[in-house]
Amino acid sequence: GPNGAGKSTLLRMLATFLAPSQGSARVAGWDVRTQARQVRQNLGYLPEPLPSDPVLRVGEYLELRARLKQIGRPRRAGEIDRVLGACNLIPVRHRLLDQLSTGYRRRVGLADALLGSPPVLLLDEPTVGLDPVQVRQTRDLIRGLAGTTTVLLSTHLLNEAQQSCSRALVLWQGQLVSDVQLPSLADGTELELELDTPAIELGTQLRDLPGVTRVTLLDSPAVETALGTSRWRLTLHPDAAAAVIVAACVSRGWGVRELRRCATTLEEHLLRVLPQSLQEGA
Repeated sequence: GPNGAGKSTLLRMLATFLAPSQGSARVAGWDVRTQARQVRQNLGYLPEPLPSDPVLRVGEYLELRARLKQIGRPRRAGEIDRVLGACNLIPVRHRLLDQLSTGYRRRVGLADALLGSPPVLLLDEPTVGLDPVQVRQTRDLIRGLAGTTTVLLSTHLLNEAQQSCSRALVLWQGQLVSDVQLPSLADGTELELELDTPAIELGTQLRDLPGVTRVTLLDSPAVETALGTSRWRLTLHPDAAAAVIVAACVSRGWGVRELRRCATTLEEHLLRVLPQSLQEGA
């Protein structure tokens, strides 16, 4: 979601640092209201503020964090070495934390979140302040965790979400306006349909076709009336079949001039759902 949509606030609630005013949520099966201790024991959290300490070096800071997380002495040193390597921090492990660049401090925060291999990670803008190489390394790290860890990250960068995630939840003014599986966008759950019938004659009938969940007119009604045709983008249910759509159009007397399956980018999806949410909130 865009800046101010409520992403950081939601993560702070899930991390039990901010009490929700209403509703409920569970992290790794534990209730964020009544079982905050168990929630914290099962998650790693990278908040938006950067880690800071004027006297501790990177390795010392992670040692302190590992102790606070009650990681036992026998495995503590190995665990610190693991996260330093995963976040490409070994060259700076003896540097003072406050002397590091923004990008390195962000990666120290990520290393902290990874300590103890928690089953859930909450990452608030994990690539902010990183250079292009660091961004790619962080994305690769996040994708590598997907098999064993649930990762919930916030971002307003569509490219980051598209490359790092399998599912996108779009927030606007604290409300969930879309929940989409990103592979379904790439797999072409949308059709571009051209009919020999002007849009004005179709009304809302396209929305009644089997398997259609959303209909968007691609050209202006004036242009389509002049041409005697209409072009549409149809969003389909994952189980819907294009052949059924064609048959339904023909049975209604609409000549199908062209039908093609098209992939949708997250940006296109976002631009469709956000204006609709604005209209509903007006």
